[in-house]
Amino acid sequence: MLLAKRLTRESNLKIIFPASSLKGGKGMTRYYNHGVSLLERQFQLEGSRLVDKDFNGFAGSDEARAQEINETFRDAKIHGLIAGRGGYGCLRLLNLIDFEMVKQHPKVLIGFSDLTILQTAMYVKTGLVSFSGPMLATMDAAGRDSLLPLICADTTGRELIPKGNRDELEIINPGTAEGILLGGNLFSLVQLFATGFMPRFENAILFFEDINETVDHLDSFLNHLKLAGQLYGVLGVVIGDTDWRETSPLTSSKKHDALFRERIKSIFRREIPVITGVRYGHCDKSITIPIGARARLDTESRSLTLLQEVTVG
Repeated sequence: MLLAKRLTRESNLKIIFPASSLKGGKGMTRYYNHGVSLLERQFQLEGSRLVDKDFNGFAGSDEARAQEINETFRDAKIHGLIAGRGGYGCLRLLNLIDFEMVKQHPKVLIGFSDLTILQTAMYVKTGLVSFSGPMLATMDAAGRDSLLPLICADTTGRELIPKGNRDELEIINPGTAEGILLGGNLFSLVQLFATGFMPRFENAILFFEDINETVDHLDSFLNHLKLAGQLYGVLGVVIGDTDWRETSPLTSSKKHDALFRERIKSIFRREIPVITGVRYGHCDKSITIPIGARARLDTESRSLTLLQEVTVG
């Protein structure tokens, strides 16, 4: 396990664009600027030279995007990295990332969605604990307030699920589990299978979210991983936002949720605790979950508690 140095108000936080361009989504620049305004009082933000670029839908060529990441890990004046937005593109960078540099100079890395690919690869190759949470283009005040304590303070014993979210949770399988938090965007995780960048989910608490997918798609992703032997070491499951793609105007989100719960019961054994409804992912007030950190899942108290610090002072 590799931990980055804890951040302070004096820390320099570099904005990176490892995936899509800001020009690739309606209102994306406005959302990004809002995120910048939420964090610029907390850290010394350093902008990206790719912020206004577009290269076939990406924020730059594969080489330019990977170079930005490698240079940032090499730069001793930079203490952390946060993605400007996600989208698609991290998979194209994995053979260009200097993982030895990351290992020598561990830094806080923040993002989710497509960033799951980069974060998971770094965990596999270096052991770096990173932070699956809001990027600048998805940041709101609640998301910021969930992130800051994780990267700025000792987190041992910290509860990740806020009180306001606990009443919204649904327990699919009851129980408790202690393990390593591994996961992120489910579609992104599946892309890593057989690449050499997929983690072994041994003694793991799997957490995931996804957007604009159907129940069948998520069912197929999970069964693909199960058939490949990836899920047998999973000790607990935390399901975040799923934001279903509507397949029919007559089909409600609640019906999708109910169907998915039944599918989940058939994928994970009854003794594996599973909760759903966690505010994590492509939703308002998203929490941040540290990839690679040890935690305890307890369905009775509806809690997900860190058992270690995730940065070093």
